[in-house]
Amino acid sequence: MNISKENLTTEGFSGTPQNAGRSGHRVENTALLILVALCLLFIGLSMTVFKGTDFRADLDYLMAIQNFREFSHQAFNKFFLFITDFGAGKLCCLILIFIYFGFSTRLGNFIVQVYAYADFMNGLLKLTVCAFRPWVRDELILPPGDAKVAATGYSFPSGHSTGATSIFGGLILGSRQKSLALIIGAGLMLILVLFSRNYLGVHTPQDVLIGLLSTLALILVMRKIFRWLETGNQLSKKWILFVISLVLSTLAAVYYEFKSYPQLTGADGSLIVDPAKLILDSYKGIGYYIGGAASLLFVHYFRGYEAENATAEQRIGTVLIALIVYYLVTMVLSPQFIHMLPARFAYTAEGFSRIFITFGILPVVAGRMLAKKSG
Repeated sequence: MNISKENLTTEGFSGTPQNAGRSGHRVENTALLILVALCLLFIGLSMTVFKGTDFRADLDYLMAIQNFREFSHQAFNKFFLFITDFGAGKLCCLILIFIYFGFSTRLGNFIVQVYAYADFMNGLLKLTVCAFRPWVRDELILPPGDAKVAATGYSFPSGHSTGATSIFGGLILGSRQKSLALIIGAGLMLILVLFSRNYLGVHTPQDVLIGLLSTLALILVMRKIFRWLETGNQLSKKWILFVISLVLSTLAAVYYEFKSYPQLTGADGSLIVDPAKLILDSYKGIGYYIGGAASLLFVHYFRGYEAENATAEQRIGTVLIALIVYYLVTMVLSPQFIHMLPARFAYTAEGFSRIFITFGILPVVAGRMLAKKSG
């Protein structure tokens, strides 16, 4: 199926408010306001009430799930340890590759931007609220298997919930053709990933809830941004987004460096919670954010690969090449940053390279290669 660039720019993003009229705008704006209000409410509670020593409702819920794990002889541990990875960084990027290069570049580009913005937002919220992990608040909470390995940084909000909502929520709200199978499949995966964070004892309910709500709000904002990009001078607007990403990232980095953070030490004086280590993940989020904005601008200049205009064989081949490139970036290039750069710059460069090389440089190269073959 071939989709012309003209169709891509005149239909209106997702076939929503532009076609649905004022009622669509009102529904979307109302939903956005509700989501933002709920996020602000829970952020405020998480910085006050939920941090109180007397508040244990969230921990009691996790203990009830832990008791169920023990009662069921850990029968579901492997399943939820598998499911939870669908919200993790590397697997999320792999899913993005399949969408972007194998299914729809338009939809993939949208979700890539949501994912990049969301990772930056998640880091900003984590370092603002500074909520300790459940097992830090109560040593009786024991996450199974290696669940704690990927549970880095502060607890609120859940990064896995943010990543999963970016992917599966983006699929539902960003797709033009919303089939029942897509809604059910993506919705089920999202629910399972969200619950897995509680089941494994690595996040409280409020961590997961805000990961969901804040990213849904971001998806609605991104829909507005993409509709804005479809009209007028697209190049200047993409430059505006890129400059904004640099400004906000710089301000965030300054905020991270000068903000005070709670520390927690053990009886022997060793740090149980070391803010210096927890800050690094947020610098990777800065890299994702700038990389997403840079890739959007880069592809505009050079016009690269589009899955909508590629044959099935071309899609399969490009997906395989993208997987190899992503593997080289994460396993070969990224470790070199640690040796060459200070930690904060290394983490920023790692996040930037993953997004910009995979969804900026590669689509342009792949598009040129396919154009030469067809010519």
